[in-house]
Amino acid sequence: MNLWRLHPVPFPDVSAHESEFDASIDATPDGGIVDSTADAPRWWLLHNLIHRGYLLHGSNNSEIDEFEPRANFDAHNVRHVEGVFASDDAIWPIYFATADRNGGRRGLINWCEHVGSGARYLFALEGEPSWVDGMVYALPSETFEATPSSRELVSLVAVRPRLRVPVEPGDFPLRDKTIGFRRGESVRRVSIRHALRLK
Repeated sequence: MNLWRLHPVPFPDVSAHESEFDASIDATPDGGIVDSTADAPRWWLLHNLIHRGYLLHGSNNSEIDEFEPRANFDAHNVRHVEGVFASDDAIWPIYFATADRNGGRRGLINWCEHVGSGARYLFALEGEPSWVDGMVYALPSETFEATPSSRELVSLVAVRPRLRVPVEPGDFPLRDKTIGFRRGESVRRVSIRHALRLK
């Protein structure tokens, strides 16, 4: 069942690119920028990183050397957590990396779930959606714990990235499926509008 009409995306078969991805990852020094020229979507490389045991964090800031715990709410906007947030999904972090938030605080409404052999998504951005280049960070997973019923994980201690993956708006496969919303509009109302979209 997909009552909220989340956008479905099947998990990719990266086997044809796996050795090239692995070589690029292994050649990247700690904290460095991965140099991958594989003829495959950028999020496939991120998917491969997850298969290798890493978690991902997307940001407009491309120069983060260490992630320190910060106060925030969990994915359900219920539990107050002071931690470092990451995901075991390859597309969700690209949204956070490329959604333009450089003009000040801008509301984000989003969701990700894994079902069977794929994932489902909802993406919304306050105002008219706009996009920038960003960075996805691959983080060691040892200190992270899962948020129940979410693809979000939290570390209560600081984490240094293993490597960085530059991304641009064209790397976000659901950019044209992202809707805008007004400040103050409830998550439920945005979700209903998303479910009632024409395509």
